[in-house]
Amino acid sequence: MQRGAIRDKIRKKLGEMTSAFWTDSEINEYINDGCRDISYKAKCLRDNKYLSTTDCTQNTSVAGSNEVSLISIDSNIYSVLEVYFHEAGEHWIKLEPTDRTELDIINPGWRDMVGRTFVDGPTTYYNYGSLPGTPTKYYWDREEDLFGWWVPTDTEQTTANNIRVYFCKKHVDMTTDSQTPTIPQPLELAIIDYAIAQGLEDRGWQDRANDRWTKYISRMQGYMSERNREIEDEDLIMKNYRNI
Repeated sequence: MQRGAIRDKIRKKLGEMTSAFWTDSEINEYINDGCRDISYKAKCLRDNKYLSTTDCTQNTSVAGSNEVSLISIDSNIYSVLEVYFHEAGEHWIKLEPTDRTELDIINPGWRDMVGRTFVDGPTTYYNYGSLPGTPTKYYWDREEDLFGWWVPTDTEQTTANNIRVYFCKKHVDMTTDSQTPTIPQPLELAIIDYAIAQGLEDRGWQDRANDRWTKYISRMQGYMSERNREIEDEDLIMKNYRNI
């Protein structure tokens, strides 16, 4: 449905086809808020992007790092799903998720593997004393927007677009009535529930709003349950295939 049609349905259910209580701009804002909330909670919008690592081998030219900003790659990223690394530019391996706390416990001193800048007379050494190699893990701090891989890459493992990040992303706001939400079609009715609930709540009709919030959550739960069932069915099919 286009935004204009969604707004008409919302007005019908609110019982107001004019703009006495809710202006078009208010309802348009509810619609966009709902799309963003659905894309965050249902994790239904997905994408992937490539990024390139830098060489962290000791050198006298430039400092390499094993951390980047994911927002600089795609400003709409909500959460990371999977990460793959192109080992030696030949085959893809899946990196395991971790965090800095786990690395501190399992690999004390892991931060030192990227090395440091060291000045010896007229010569500056970058990544001095580093111990780079082939990454096996990745971490991402949402609040700091800091994405990293461990171990840092050496010369052999530094190739173009050698990390592929799969992620969930937020819905981009619609600005015209001819636009259609990019969320999956089964969740379009959830947009209507969200907008109605928000509109009723803003007018102080909390009991009526609570009923709509319940329907809103129920629609998303139904979508996610069906998605998980489809994944389980696919796993069963592939399991039988592999056993042939």
